[in-house]
Amino acid sequence: MPRRGLRGMYISRRALRQQFDPRTYPSETYLLCELQWGGSGRFWIHWARNDEITDSHVEHYFLEQIFEPRSYSVCDITWYLSWSPCANCCDIIQEFLEEQHNVNLDIRVARVYNEHIRENRAALRQLANFQGAAIRAMDVEDYMYCWDTFLQQGGYFDFTAGSFRSAVERTRLRLEDILENFHF
Repeated sequence: MPRRGLRGMYISRRALRQQFDPRTYPSETYLLCELQWGGSGRFWIHWARNDEITDSHVEHYFLEQIFEPRSYSVCDITWYLSWSPCANCCDIIQEFLEEQHNVNLDIRVARVYNEHIRENRAALRQLANFQGAAIRAMDVEDYMYCWDTFLQQGGYFDFTAGSFRSAVERTRLRLEDILENFHF
């Protein structure tokens, strides 16, 4: 049974602000997920974070503990990650996609995780070129979408993506350089 506070449908305003602001460097990774089975037009949303007790990264935790495969229908998943996957998580994601041919995974990241480590860069490139996977940096519209989708309705939220537009652009350029194998 999952422990309280590791996952849910809606994320708190504070967690969204702290975890997805690309100008900060929190120690854990959060995942916001939107999932659609078979083009039904109905979306299932969820969030999760690293499981520190089992030392499970959020990508692995989601695929092992939350996702329930259905072999009869195409599944489109969009992940909004506070950090890009590490090399090991990229491998786990690829193994998952090899087993789940009916799943398409679109990954959008707020920050690039340990970009100075060659293995992380190589794994991101390999994942970006893998059948069923796409990866890119979050843009301002993605932030606005996450605030509209993953926060409970009601209440004032004073955090806007425009306030960190330059950090969003830096992340985009870093990730594009990695995926295109420039400067690394």
